[in-house]
Amino acid sequence: MLGERQEALLAQERELLGRLRDALRGFADTLPADQRTLDEAIVHLDELFLLVVAGEFNSGKSSFINALIGETVLREGVTPTTDRINILKYGPEPTERLREEFVLEILYPAEMLREINIVDTPGTNAVIRRHEELTRDFIPRSDMVLFVTSADRPFTESERTFLEQIKEWGKKIVLVINKVDILQPQEVETVVQFVRDNAMPLLGRQPEVFPLSARLAQRGKQANAVGATAVDTSWDQSRFEAIERYITDTLDEDERIRLKLLNPLGVAQSITTKYRTAVEDRLALLQEDFVTIDQIDKQIELYRQDLQRDFHLHVAEIENLLHEMELRGINFFDDTVRLGRMFDLMKTDRIRAEFEERVIGDTTAQIEQRVQQIIDWLVDRQFRLWQSVNDYLNRRQVARNREQMLGEIGTSFDYNRSALLASVGQTARQVVSTYDREAEAEELSRSVQGAMTQTAIVEIGAVGLGGVLLAVLTGAAADFTGILFSLAVAGAGLYIIPSRRRQAKKDFHQKVSTLRDQLTRTITRQVNTELEASAARIREAIGPYTRFVRAQRDQLSGVSEELGAIDGVLGRLRAEIATAA
Repeated sequence: MLGERQEALLAQERELLGRLRDALRGFADTLPADQRTLDEAIVHLDELFLLVVAGEFNSGKSSFINALIGETVLREGVTPTTDRINILKYGPEPTERLREEFVLEILYPAEMLREINIVDTPGTNAVIRRHEELTRDFIPRSDMVLFVTSADRPFTESERTFLEQIKEWGKKIVLVINKVDILQPQEVETVVQFVRDNAMPLLGRQPEVFPLSARLAQRGKQANAVGATAVDTSWDQSRFEAIERYITDTLDEDERIRLKLLNPLGVAQSITTKYRTAVEDRLALLQEDFVTIDQIDKQIELYRQDLQRDFHLHVAEIENLLHEMELRGINFFDDTVRLGRMFDLMKTDRIRAEFEERVIGDTTAQIEQRVQQIIDWLVDRQFRLWQSVNDYLNRRQVARNREQMLGEIGTSFDYNRSALLASVGQTARQVVSTYDREAEAEELSRSVQGAMTQTAIVEIGAVGLGGVLLAVLTGAAADFTGILFSLAVAGAGLYIIPSRRRQAKKDFHQKVSTLRDQLTRTITRQVNTELEASAARIREAIGPYTRFVRAQRDQLSGVSEELGAIDGVLGRLRAEIATAA
């Protein structure tokens, strides 16, 4: 019967275990076995104290339980005889029923079973590995573990490993050394000390160790049961009374309640620690993923900065070509638009040809060449950007292959994360491996020409960059020669020609400035468009990966915070239970 304070602690435990169960449901890769273990710990709170007997095969676990009950309830033998979990419970008549797969419930009218349930587990370190799995999976349900080792091979390395697994669940462990009747009396204490010395560092405390002989104990109880007249010293020689007193006296009602309350906390602590570690490992991996994303963003930004800086140099070269052409035009007007060449000015075709030769020259070809250089340079920079992303991801992939997830926890998280990261690298590799520089440049050239056709420069009806220059500049020359010719015929050239020359140079300057501005804006706009498109393609490639990383960080941060809070409550409850009994 539970006291008021114990009932309150039990209610808090139920609430905490439910809270942990909900937290694990928010963790996509919670193992079904751990969820099942937690569910069973909650259910087990309403059951009797569960004493689990574990150990390697042929250590005498079944014979120990038979000696404890005082009857041959379980099969015994030198080979593995227990192939399932046997739960011994009190019942008015000996009966058996299969409660679940590999779990047999045995009812038996033994007084001890009114207070506790005893579990016989398959032996560990046997050829039949399924037996060991059954034992390992059932350990979390126990309220206390009696670990049986054999006197002829005490505390083997495999037993030490199995005890470590039991200890992870926070179980109280009592050690039993069976078959001490095969030892000389002076050897028994040596073996006990050996087991105690090796178990203490593992368990973190001085363990209770009981040397005994289950075989002699059974013989002694049977002799007493039939009322043997001859003196039978088997019971005294078995040393079994000490373990019986421990189970009946030391494990009194208060102690059983205390252990019963502590048991689910041990299970919860083990699961909480396991998943806190898993969550923190994942958050650490995600931090590396954010570094990857930031690094790619930095490369895009550096690409942008380098492009804009170098682009100004290319544009300046085009502007210089137009500036030089303008200077030649000014000189042309000074040399040509004067009274001394009045009759030449009347020859429009001649003046136009001279204007084209002296002023325009090969400017159009040079500008088109500079534009093509810009296109080639832009294509080359785009390729380098994808190549740098690809190289970085290749290095990142090598580092990723060295990452080790926590145990068996990983599944969808590790798979999705790896797949998304790999897809970014695959996209970058495909771009790099299939990059056709000439095709890219040709496509970009068409794009630039298409953009130019949308500007005011081309709206005058010219086709192509050379046509634009020719139409604007020769059109200006025709205007000038027409004006000058009319003025000369009117006989007013002496006074008006200087003024008209100044106006002609001003108009020419305005036309060239307009051309320079429109040409520069058009190329700049198109380069910026390509720059944004290139960055967008990379961001589109890493988009699913980026969204996954951010979503996982938000989710895992919430789970981590909740598990941390649960861990704190676990410590407080454990301290309260220690003082409650």
